Amino acid sequence: MRINLCNLAQLEDTVRVLCPIIEQNIYLDNHLNEYLLRRELVACILGSQVRYEMAYTALERIERAGLLNDEWWCNVEDNFETKIFEVLSGKTHQNHDNWCYRFPKTRAHQLATARNAIAKWPLSERLFKNTDPKNIRQRLVMDIAGIGPKQASMFLRNIGISYDLAILDTHVLRFMKMQNIVCQEHMNIATLPAYERTERVVKNYANSLGYPVGYLDWAIWATMRAARELGL
Repeated sequence: MRINLCNLAQLEDTVRVLCPIIEQNIYLDNHLNEYLLRRELVACILGSQVRYEMAYTALERIERAGLLNDEWWCNVEDNFETKIFEVLSGKTHQNHDNWCYRFPKTRAHQLATARNAIAKWPLSERLFKNTDPKNIRQRLVMDIAGIGPKQASMFLRNIGISYDLAILDTHVLRFMKMQNIVCQEHMNIATLPAYERTERVVKNYANSLGYPVGYLDWAIWATMRAARELGL
């Protein structure tokens, strides 16, 4: 992506325009059942290190295969990981387009491990017996495979628990670095303490615009994706 000073200003202006639009269109469903919660969590796990389109297709295929149903998520003694791998690797008989997810083996194992953790302690109990979003995020990262700070933050935002946690994906970090808001040191978010350090910087920027960081990173994600498609 080739960015000049004019483009930088345009990108920030676009983000500023999108934030109130996102705020107006936020739809909160406070009655999410266990199925919908697990569906959103699976989507966040699948979205790591792949494009949105691939993650969405993977989620749809897993759901069509019935692998989000209670019968698979309430019993840890089965071949769940194998079934997930078959779907993600395109080895099911329904696959007529040679589609394959980027990391089928890794994600199948992560989803199976996550399923085992959730079978012991359902998401609805984890989420609604704790009122501090940062504490919820920390426990999700500790307990569930495939969930790092970014995925946990995205999950909590998407289900309406909190808009005060940053989703520091590559689009957001690139934007912040181009705008000289974060430095190279802040690009390392491999651990939760490092993630929270960068998150504080991004939250300060969001506060300067007058919007929660959960709106800001959504606006940046949309803006940077569009800029990439336009070849800016």
